[in-house]
Amino acid sequence: MSFFHWFIRSIPRAPKKSGLLMAVYFWWLDYFTPAGRAFASLFLLAMFAGAVPGFWAAWIFAGIVFLLFLGLVFSLFVTAKRSKIWIESVSVNRVREGETATVTAFVAVRSTIDCVTLGANRLPPSLTGFESDRAKIKKGEPPRKMECQVRTTRRGSFMLNKVSANVPEIMGLLRWPYGFNGSVELLVYPRALKVQDFPFLTQGASGMAFAPFLMPSLTRGMNFIGVRPYREGDSLRDLHHKAFARYGKPFTKEFEVERGAGVILLLDTATPNFKSRQYLEQAIRMTAAVGEWLLDREILGRFFIDSEEIALDGGSESRKNLLDALARIPPASLAHAKLPVPWAPAARPMDPVLRIGLYENEEPLVNKHIVVGKYPASTEDKLLVVSPEELDGLERGVVTL
Repeated sequence: MSFFHWFIRSIPRAPKKSGLLMAVYFWWLDYFTPAGRAFASLFLLAMFAGAVPGFWAAWIFAGIVFLLFLGLVFSLFVTAKRSKIWIESVSVNRVREGETATVTAFVAVRSTIDCVTLGANRLPPSLTGFESDRAKIKKGEPPRKMECQVRTTRRGSFMLNKVSANVPEIMGLLRWPYGFNGSVELLVYPRALKVQDFPFLTQGASGMAFAPFLMPSLTRGMNFIGVRPYREGDSLRDLHHKAFARYGKPFTKEFEVERGAGVILLLDTATPNFKSRQYLEQAIRMTAAVGEWLLDREILGRFFIDSEEIALDGGSESRKNLLDALARIPPASLAHAKLPVPWAPAARPMDPVLRIGLYENEEPLVNKHIVVGKYPASTEDKLLVVSPEELDGLERGVVTL
């Protein structure tokens, strides 16, 4: 185990605080255009080539490039002094894993700027930024809407701290970045996965608690409060014949208490062993697919990540809150395990609970379990084991549970 911990700790990671070399690298990316980086690289290459005995032509080229850069530094400060430009607001849309996000900014000027681009700099390794096209902003016109792209590769929550409007100098080798005074959060949702059929939910004795939520005819209460237009799935025994005869279209009786709040969905993010840490992302994708399936049928009552309840707020915000919470889950650490703890919600659940996790667990408050892994199923009607390889190899991202 000591060798394993040494091996894990030896893997290079992004430092929490950038040092001198990282500061120089960021300065290189922020203040040099691609053409300027090429000229600077050729200057260094010419210096090394000049060290070869008798190869004096390289020093002549290096001297010419050095004089050119001296003029460019002066041009950069002149451009920065004359340019009056700032970014008023920045926003970014939410995307799925592997998609490209669009960063939108409104750029305002006090003097005419012949060339300006928008870009997101100093991004995490899993993000790749692409600058916008060059634009000209005239003095006196309203703030210009500009967009740049950020390509994503994995799920997560990322803070974009360096969104800037870049103004190049006259020769186009150096530029001056005007950064946005603030940051914006980029949320990358799990990869799209759709549940086509879900027979496991109502299977066996443990599924009897979930069946009423999928059968409108069994959701009738006892206290009559009025009538409403007939909807598909309503029981024929609840038809109001007098209203039908009077208005010429079917009406059904409405009762005060029809059913509970809805199914309770629980995501257990505990990773007790090394293998389970590899499957956390598949479990999060499965939770997103099951949660959207329940939301489409309006039977998702509450949602928990471990013992923390996520407010769904109802309506169209429920789907957004569900996916936002899943995107903010930190990735699994390969060096440290997250040990399982008993599920302890603030209030005892009154509705059936569906748990999605990475290991088998006997929770007294949970009715059904979906385990993402390679464990043998011990109870057929209460436990469903889904192989991660099956989720990754699905065509069109459609799964049947």
